[in-house]
Amino acid sequence: MKDNTSAYLDDHGRPKLRSSIVGFLDLLGFSQSVTTAADEDSQPLLDKICNAIQDSRAYVRQILGSESQATPAGWAIKFFSDNLVLAYAYEDSGLAPAAAAWFVIRCAQRYQLRMALNGLFLRGGLTLGPVCLTDEIVFGKALIESYHLEERTAIVPRVLLSESLSRIILSAQEVANGSGDPEVGNALCRDVDGWWFVNYLQAAESNQRVDWSLIEQHKQSVLLSLSSTTRHDVLPKFGWACRYHNMYCHWHHNDPGYEDRYRVNRDDEHSLICQLKDATNSPKHG
Repeated sequence: MKDNTSAYLDDHGRPKLRSSIVGFLDLLGFSQSVTTAADEDSQPLLDKICNAIQDSRAYVRQILGSESQATPAGWAIKFFSDNLVLAYAYEDSGLAPAAAAWFVIRCAQRYQLRMALNGLFLRGGLTLGPVCLTDEIVFGKALIESYHLEERTAIVPRVLLSESLSRIILSAQEVANGSGDPEVGNALCRDVDGWWFVNYLQAAESNQRVDWSLIEQHKQSVLLSLSSTTRHDVLPKFGWACRYHNMYCHWHHNDPGYEDRYRVNRDDEHSLICQLKDATNSPKHG
């Protein structure tokens, strides 16, 4: 019998499908950057990406590593090319799907924020279903669904929740009826097209206070990406990032330490993006 701590190997070390929360995250504009980079710029680009990934992984481990859900036997991650696959096996874990989803959402928040601060923006999809994620294989319907969310629907630098996962989160929030963790109500936002996405700037908060230095860094990353983008099909994606950034500032403009200089100079205060805690009688979009 093989001794292992993987959530996706059975007692004999064989790959096993398990019901999981699954995320597929992709670097925005990675392929274009690689193909257009001059030969002498390729190595610095590789160094930048590797350093950003290492920094982001370390940040997530530092913040969440002490939690009971973070044991290696509960979840798995795999990097390949510009993609990250994350899976948390809630089957037989004693955790409800909503609790497992909350852990994955928090991981995605912190990873997405740290990558953005390193100048690399992500888009992706989160869903639930059967998956197997080991060093040798990535397999399962949930992986395909999360990939399709990223590839076909996310479009801009946001990490979307599938319809099935958003229903579970919304139902859990309705049952809690305001008595649950207050952070949950801020963790997700609904965009103008009806899709729920991860509010990754929430990861800039600690002890219910916003670290405005991180918000300033995010602003500069967005502006740098805008100024260095020459493709008309890419510019709107960072325009969305500006709008989201400003909405976050608007939500927290009464918080200690806020100053108008943290906003990007755009008129986006009346966006239709809304937070989960403020969405009442929201349609279960289809």
